[in-house]
This record gives sequence, structure tokens and C-alpha cells, in this order.
Amino acid sequence: MAQAQEVNDAFRRRDFSRMVDLTHPKVIEAAGGRDKMVAALAKGMKEMEAEGVVVLSSTAGAPTQIVHIAGSVYAVLPTTLKVKAQDGIFQTESSMIGISADNGATWTFIDAGGKDRSQLKSLLPDVAGKLNLPPEKQPVKVSSS
Repeated sequence: MAQAQEVNDAFRRRDFSRMVDLTHPKVIEAAGGRDKMVAALAKGMKEMEAEGVVVLSSTAGAPTQIVHIAGSVYAVLPTTLKVKAQDGIFQTESSMIGISADNGATWTFIDAGGKDRSQLKSLLPDVAGKLNLPPEKQPVKVSSS
């Protein structure tokens, strides 16, 4: 859970290099490599900020599921993102998948938000069908200021 929170903290700090360090290698490969992924994350954040959206907090919760397959450990962790937009503060609940090949000593992560089963199956073919990901939820307005 601590390493999952480190990903969220890196996102909030705009430390995209650290975020990518903690991202599952198949995601980095699919993004075109480390440098392209860092650049894409930075560009996405700039676009959000240009629209008046500011990240207030990003947190990871305790795992809701842990699966052991073929020497690796997979954990589904709920995530909560709060952003300030022009018309209020919004909260989005999603999830991430943590993957450890060394029995939980080190982890890499995949943001499961917005991904369908086929995308997850291409990234994690052995385990995608065994993970119980919570359904996507629409952002909820939590404050008007």
C-alpha cells in the first residue's frame, strides 16, 4: 500500500519520472517507452491545468483482492482522486493493480481506471480474468468551491 501511495504522491507532485519508475513495464512499453510516457503524462497534466483543473489529492486504499499466480502477487487497490475544477471540487473513485514478482518486496502498478477487460488481458493475460475490479464510477461533485 505504501508503494501504491508513492505513485499517487508522485502524480500529485508532477514527478512523472518517479511515476513511470513505479509503472508496470508492459504499460511503459505500450506507451512507446519511458521518455514518451513521461512526456505524455506531463502534457496531460498541462492540458488539465489549462482547463482550470488542479489535482488536490490522490490516495490509494488497502487492497480489496490479492491473487497469487505463477510466482507473482497481484493486488487490486482502490484509489480516490480529488480535483478542483472551475465549477467545484470533484472526487473520482477508481482502482489500480499492483504487481510484485518478489513476494511483495517491490511493486509496479497499472492504473485500471478507464481500461476494459481486453486491455487488461493484453497487459496481464494470466490474471486479468481473475481480478475483481470495481465498476467505473462517474466523478462526484463534493463541494461548490
